[in-house]
Amino acid sequence: MRRTAIDLESQLTTVVDAVVSRRDAVLEQSMCGLSLTDGEGTVLRQWVRDRRIGRWLERNDIVPTFVVDETSVGTTSGMCLLSGKPTMVRGPEHFFEKYDSVTSAGVPVVHPVTHRVVGSLNLTSRFEDTSPVLLSWAMDLVRDVQCAFQESATRRERILMNAYLSENRDVRHPLVALNEQTIITNATAARLLTSVDQALLWEHTSRAIHDGGQEARRLVLNNGTVVSVECKQITDGGVAAGAVLSIRPVVERSTRTEPAPPVPALGQLAGKGPRWRELCRRAHHTGTGPVLVTGERGTGKLAVARVLAGGMPVAVVDGTDAAADGGRSWLRGLEDHLSQPAPAVVVIRHCDELDLPTSTAAAKLVRACHDGPVRVIATAKNSARHGDLAPLLAEFTAVLEVPTLRDRLEDLPDLLAALTKPAFERLGRTPHPVRWMPDAVQTLARLDWPGNVASLETVVVEVLRTNSNGYISAGDLPVDVVSTASRRKLAGLEQVEATAIITALREARGNKKKAADALGIARSTLYRKTRALGIDLSTAAY
Repeated sequence: MRRTAIDLESQLTTVVDAVVSRRDAVLEQSMCGLSLTDGEGTVLRQWVRDRRIGRWLERNDIVPTFVVDETSVGTTSGMCLLSGKPTMVRGPEHFFEKYDSVTSAGVPVVHPVTHRVVGSLNLTSRFEDTSPVLLSWAMDLVRDVQCAFQESATRRERILMNAYLSENRDVRHPLVALNEQTIITNATAARLLTSVDQALLWEHTSRAIHDGGQEARRLVLNNGTVVSVECKQITDGGVAAGAVLSIRPVVERSTRTEPAPPVPALGQLAGKGPRWRELCRRAHHTGTGPVLVTGERGTGKLAVARVLAGGMPVAVVDGTDAAADGGRSWLRGLEDHLSQPAPAVVVIRHCDELDLPTSTAAAKLVRACHDGPVRVIATAKNSARHGDLAPLLAEFTAVLEVPTLRDRLEDLPDLLAALTKPAFERLGRTPHPVRWMPDAVQTLARLDWPGNVASLETVVVEVLRTNSNGYISAGDLPVDVVSTASRRKLAGLEQVEATAIITALREARGNKKKAADALGIARSTLYRKTRALGIDLSTAAY
């Protein structure tokens, strides 16, 4: 399997290039090929002096940009990424028979600052040339790489590490130190947090720093656990260098009374964050009377109204049609629905779009059917009465406000999963399991989402239209989404320039020289512009 949205010139490749260049003479005589992969098993670099080995690698798609982890090619030295240990697989020990003619030795590369596996070095030789020193040589190379990593660790990483060490006095409690590119956790935090949680933590941190103050804030993890996060900013000469997060699970105080039952979900609607759970709690106590559902455009007000119907037949009457059809005609249609003899639900959508005479008349119709079998639910942008300008709104004493997407970003993973199947159906394709990778979730969390869940649904459909993989990474997102998610807000020509750069990089499959040539600029200029525009090329999330 081939990946296109990868960075072939990351810090990892730069360090390994330098280390391997010092071993070039040994590699020339080794009769083997050396491959570098990232932490997901994608080949980033290769050094092959033996032509026969080179041809074998090409025939089996073990070349840069192709994935060679265990899920793709079976048992090989790539297992070291999963085990975290040096691995040697000889000839017939490989999973596939076509690999019987070679021996592979792989060693994981562990970053000395974050202590995470960032890649692996793999040596491939002919089976008849198998040598017991093959694995030890790969281990020597990795030791040199990790030493070079340590030497090249940025000042910010060292500051981050020092702040982490100074705070990590009580190992019983989860502690995280992080910035845009690095995350350091103690063992307790590592057990508590998933990769999606880690991707969203920085977004939570950056918002907390921007808002000011260091008071603890509640956050809902991917597994539904509610935690209290205290954020302490780290600075370097007055410039933000990251933050240290102290995490405490929130335990409700026990009382003598029976614990309250869990809040029922709103049908199949996705969400488990505090804002969404509060909506569910209030919806559960609305009873069967009239309800006004408010919220910004695209938050899902109509979907909430349908769930509140509780399975009864639902008729939707849209207030925006009154202007086109005429107020009298629209009111006759509303009256017909409200006068039904059987239990049913009438949803008056966009009721705040009605003009004053139509709103007044509609209010009388709703008031007249209070004791009837028909329940009325309305939707509007907000519940403000504006004096006498919205008399229909005054008929609803129960009001439910649907939170915006930017106020419930912790629900992004659930929303993406829930929107995937309907997106396949809209595209006329058979649904299949799709995993939204943490870098994609993190990129989407950087957006303001003025169109809320409706806009997110549009992005999901656009991504799945051109993607048939079982996973979605940040590189699979639309160019304009990735560009807008750049950490520094861009406008005007800057936004256009950032979009052009990201498009060129994608079309060049991460090759910065080809991207620079396509843009008609020098490679050094490309690097300068990406830095100036805030485009982070060291990770898939830019």
